[in-house]
Amino acid sequence: MDLFSIIVLGLVQGTTEWIPISSKTQVTLVYLQFLGGSPSLVISVLLYAHLGTLFAASIYFRKEIQKIFEIILSNSLNYRTYTNGKTGFLITALFFTGLVGLPILYVEKTILPNLDGTSIFLLMGIGLILTGLLLLSQKKLQLRRLESVDWKDGIFTGLLQGLSTLPGVSRAGTTSTALIWRSFDSESAFHLSFLLSIPSVVMAEIVFYLGSQTRNLPTIDGLSLALSSFVFGYLSLDIILYFVKRVNVAYLAMLLGTLIIIVAYFQYG
Repeated sequence: MDLFSIIVLGLVQGTTEWIPISSKTQVTLVYLQFLGGSPSLVISVLLYAHLGTLFAASIYFRKEIQKIFEIILSNSLNYRTYTNGKTGFLITALFFTGLVGLPILYVEKTILPNLDGTSIFLLMGIGLILTGLLLLSQKKLQLRRLESVDWKDGIFTGLLQGLSTLPGVSRAGTTSTALIWRSFDSESAFHLSFLLSIPSVVMAEIVFYLGSQTRNLPTIDGLSLALSSFVFGYLSLDIILYFVKRVNVAYLAMLLGTLIIIVAYFQYG
């Protein structure tokens, strides 16, 4: 993979990871359609790209992560530790994400490789449009703040996040929408969504895909892509948070979904 491709893919992943538009879809689209990449390397490219933003989020939220671990280690026998606050939210959300997402991932792994390009891109486009429609249904007035989160919020958030394993459906879109439906303000919703992305990526993107096609991408290329994604992801996180609090990206998601469907029609039709 050349330097230009590494920079472009890192930029795409590093910016779209933080907004309710599927970064998985955008990286795949750019890699296949604009950079002429090989379909057999897509999973490997996605793994390394997400690895970079995983480290970006981990460093950005390092103080909160440290505090969560300190709470768990100091209260290992107290069940309230695993149900209250951010810790309870994260644990519950991950459990219900797996409950919904793992069956979808199994179907995706066993069925999608047998579909043609048209079907794959149509699924991605429809998924993005669905994300936009979900965001349009958000409530305008939100009252709850970050400090009020608990395990009950994790149930609904995890159920919707599990749907993000579908092609084109945004993880940030489903989780932030779920939290806004739970009456959190937009800033708290996106904050919790980004915090949840850390264990979610470890569970769904890294652990699952390690047994897939990661060996097809040379290690030096993969690590370079992860570094590029990390740099752009970390630098853009504050900017994206500012942007998403002031601009309704639902219309942008639906526009990109429509464009992907158009690309699929002209490319494979």
